[in-house]
Amino acid sequence: MHQIGSGMYVSGPAPDRKKERRLSSGSGATPPYTGGDPTRSGELGRMFDISAAPSPASSRRSSGPLPRPSPSPASGPLAQLSHSGLLVGPSPSPAPSPAHGSWRKASGRGGGGAGKEAAPAIAAPRGSARLGVPFVCYVLVAVAAAAAIGAGVYILVSWRRWEPLAAAGAAVAAVAAVFAWNAWRRAAEAERSFRRLPDTVFDGDHGDMPVGEIVKITGQVTCGSHPLGAYFHDAARCVFTSVELFERRGCCRRWQLRHSEARVSNFYISDRNSGKRFLVRAGEGALISPMIKTKTISFDSDKKGASRNLKKLMASNEISCDGDVRVKEGFIREGDTASVIGVLRKHHFHGIVDAPAGASTTGCQPMRCMFPVLVEGLILIGNEDPDEAVYMV
Repeated sequence: MHQIGSGMYVSGPAPDRKKERRLSSGSGATPPYTGGDPTRSGELGRMFDISAAPSPASSRRSSGPLPRPSPSPASGPLAQLSHSGLLVGPSPSPAPSPAHGSWRKASGRGGGGAGKEAAPAIAAPRGSARLGVPFVCYVLVAVAAAAAIGAGVYILVSWRRWEPLAAAGAAVAAVAAVFAWNAWRRAAEAERSFRRLPDTVFDGDHGDMPVGEIVKITGQVTCGSHPLGAYFHDAARCVFTSVELFERRGCCRRWQLRHSEARVSNFYISDRNSGKRFLVRAGEGALISPMIKTKTISFDSDKKGASRNLKKLMASNEISCDGDVRVKEGFIREGDTASVIGVLRKHHFHGIVDAPAGASTTGCQPMRCMFPVLVEGLILIGNEDPDEAVYMV
């Protein structure tokens, strides 16, 4: 029997104080870090008939974070038991990291918000203006003209009568003149018709908008995130620019087109009647049919007075001009009054104007002897009489 530190008497021999002092001060008695491995757990490993670790030194060298055990291919919760007896689940699949610039693609037509306008300025593919006459009509007219001329020739040979042949020739000439007139005037008549087209009226009180229909909006334009600059004019903030380079060449010294390009970006337009603001998504690869007034700059064959921009334009497009050069440039600046014809979309409370999937038609105009003209893409109509002043918006 011996007395402990609290004053109580307990049976048995008194403990060896020197031995306890050596065990507490010795570093070899420190339990090794097992890392969750039962082979290094001593008594726990012997309970499951698992051989112990070879040495404490190896345990200390292999200490570190717990390795994640791979789950067993068998099904059931028992298959997820690790060596340490913990329930572990399958490793979560890593989230795909977005590529550089993918946030810009999120504002496309698929589901982009109206407030996100991150499409850069790109080269605008030009839409075409063509006559809305079916090919079958051309075939029928050609067959009828051939039959009329043939009948006139037959009557002339058989009965020596020239009147039917003259009438048939006059009718064929009249039809040919109408087709030639339409082919020559189709672009000018399309611009005239769309300029005279009345604007779409938006009900400001009830907020009803013709979503999904073709609308015409006229008002002041403002630049988006990527304003453009003109090549040969002092216009730094533009929403659309176009350049056409002509050269006088050949035996007839006629002007021939050598280069043409157009650039456009997304911009905003405010309806002058209702005050509503719309995002025009023109800089996302849509077809553009511009109807704007161009300004002409002429250079002689010696290129005297040629600006640095002209030399840069010719060098970047690998153009070599030996004769006289004429440049036609058109643009729509910030603050200008312009018109847009396209399909109206709506995203939450924001209005968006996109290029229509089909073509816009002018309709038949019998008084002007014009067939319907089909214009593809988003139609941009500039001011008919643009001024030289620059407005800060």
